Amino acid sequence: MEIISIQGPLKGHVTIPGDKSMTHRAIMLASLAQGTSIINKPLLGEDCLRTAEIFQSLGVSMQFKEEQLQITSPGFKHFKTPHQALYTGNSGTTTRLMAGLLGGLGIESVLSGDNSIGKRPMNRVIEPLQQMGVKIRGIENNYTPLVIEKGLIQGIHYKMPVASAQVKSAILFASLFANNESVIEELDMSRNHTETMFAHYGIPINVSSHRIVLPGNSIHHIKATDFDVPGDISSAAFFIVAALITPGSDIYLHHVGMNPTRDGIIEVVQQMGGNLEILNQTNTPEPTATLHVRYTPHLKPIEISGNIIPRCIDELPVIALLCTQAKGSSIIKDAEELKVKETNRIDTTASELNRLGFHLEPTDDGMIIHSSQLQTLCEVDSHTDHRIGMMLAVASLLHSESIHIKQFDSVNVSFPGFLPILKQLENEG
Repeated sequence: MEIISIQGPLKGHVTIPGDKSMTHRAIMLASLAQGTSIINKPLLGEDCLRTAEIFQSLGVSMQFKEEQLQITSPGFKHFKTPHQALYTGNSGTTTRLMAGLLGGLGIESVLSGDNSIGKRPMNRVIEPLQQMGVKIRGIENNYTPLVIEKGLIQGIHYKMPVASAQVKSAILFASLFANNESVIEELDMSRNHTETMFAHYGIPINVSSHRIVLPGNSIHHIKATDFDVPGDISSAAFFIVAALITPGSDIYLHHVGMNPTRDGIIEVVQQMGGNLEILNQTNTPEPTATLHVRYTPHLKPIEISGNIIPRCIDELPVIALLCTQAKGSSIIKDAEELKVKETNRIDTTASELNRLGFHLEPTDDGMIIHSSQLQTLCEVDSHTDHRIGMMLAVASLLHSESIHIKQFDSVNVSFPGFLPILKQLENEG
């Protein structure tokens, strides 16, 4: 139980911690390459630490320094065979991407996570990997633990049935070890960090429109390379919304990742009339910018649907909170993917905000959010979902009293410093 009492306005400057998705991938790619790589400004939350620990058990050296992770690897050809289950914790990214990577390598292993991961379906990863020749199965039908055995890997031509960066990335990591070409086609583009980072680490990947081509034997091109991790826009989202809904707020968020497959929340805020300015944007494969955000009293309602959904899927709970402050009803749809996150985020977002007096109606693929105000600060629950916990903390800014959030320590999965930064902005206000 965490008792949170934050009063606005929020003012000041914040450098956003490293992106979780990119930190995972940087650890994986640096570990596959022989030699030493330095990852600057990584996110060392619980999820990314699970990925690092797995590679340590495979024989990779990790040295953690302030805002830096030094990885020295013998290279993928010299990985050890693990003698016990590899623990992925609460991390869907670790579980699914490592399934592809270990399956492609043919390392006999078992991937096992916590209770939350045990409830998340893995068939969407298992099926394409099996088509490639990966010997993988879930002990409990299509759920973890996942058992991986040595197989003969072939390339694949795969049309993605849903926009999922984790499934796409699992296939790409397995494809590194195939003798022939792999082709992935996406109807709706999901986040493309794996593609940009493969290129950064020397892997010859070709991306055009909605088609990704990876030549056979691509793994042999990988090189130890340093990588600077941009700030996580999913983490920045909580401060963006906090400033927009809290009277008198005026904040600057620095080093925010602005990858065009992740910037859906920026588009949503702009369409709602939010006072958000983009400054100093870089022109790089993984661009960054400073965001200047100020309180906006008259937000417009919005319909969020279609191909913007994959670009803001993780931000939808806090976007739903933002929509409660619009002058009219907003709609989120085409967001069925929310049902298979750490929780069913359609249900948990609606139920927890409704407990506070807001008015949200869950639907099969999203929710209807009515203009409403926080009425009471009863006890609420993160349901061990880090993004629900942080969203509820932001909601407390709409009331003068403290809020009690059960299982708030779940925020350590992605953002251990969330509450101290929120309090820092309060103190500067």
